[in-house]
Amino acid sequence: MLAFSETEKRCLRALGVISGLSLAFFVVRVILTGSSYYSFIPWNLLLAWLGLVFGWLLVRQLKITRWASWQNIALSLLWLFFLPNTWYVLTDFVHVYATGEISELYDIVMINALVIAGFVLGFTSLYMVHKELFKRFGEKRSLYLVAGIILLSSFAIYLGRNLRWNSWDVITNPSSLIINVSDRIIDPLGHMRAFNVTGLFFVLLSVMYGAIWLVLRPVKKRSS
Repeated sequence: MLAFSETEKRCLRALGVISGLSLAFFVVRVILTGSSYYSFIPWNLLLAWLGLVFGWLLVRQLKITRWASWQNIALSLLWLFFLPNTWYVLTDFVHVYATGEISELYDIVMINALVIAGFVLGFTSLYMVHKELFKRFGEKRSLYLVAGIILLSSFAIYLGRNLRWNSWDVITNPSSLIINVSDRIIDPLGHMRAFNVTGLFFVLLSVMYGAIWLVLRPVKKRSS
């Protein structure tokens, strides 16, 4: 049985409150309107939580075995596959329009609550793994690695929103996914939508996470 530290318990409670707010808005909307138009909210929130869970499991496992072990390699891949879901929720604003079922402002606030929950889960997960990279590779190289992770996540968000791929397709339909990805990597300027969306999210997420890292980055102890 996995034991949680007091810090982890406080963090989980905070994340639970933020996620609960998003779900509460959705449930209230269903009760008031009888409509399940935004039924993707619980699912997308679950996928965002998996991005955190796999990051947390990886960090826990790193205390026991080295990163090159098969367990940690598998957890690292699962984390990379699900991490983009935490930031993908920002694109759910495309679903918001005046449905006539309820105030459009209500829907905006509801999706915003989902986005806040997803972003907090994503940045928390990335920060946990970044600290492990920082310990092993130092500040500069760990920042390069994190930038690469954010770039991959930004590209995955494009694949999810524009080409409608999801994390499960890595297992269920890898051949078609590889073809779509390779086309855009080989000829990025021939797929300007991929280039633009990836770049837009990369800038947004990098600047936001960079600000978080500036405040919370570990301080290396100097030898006396």
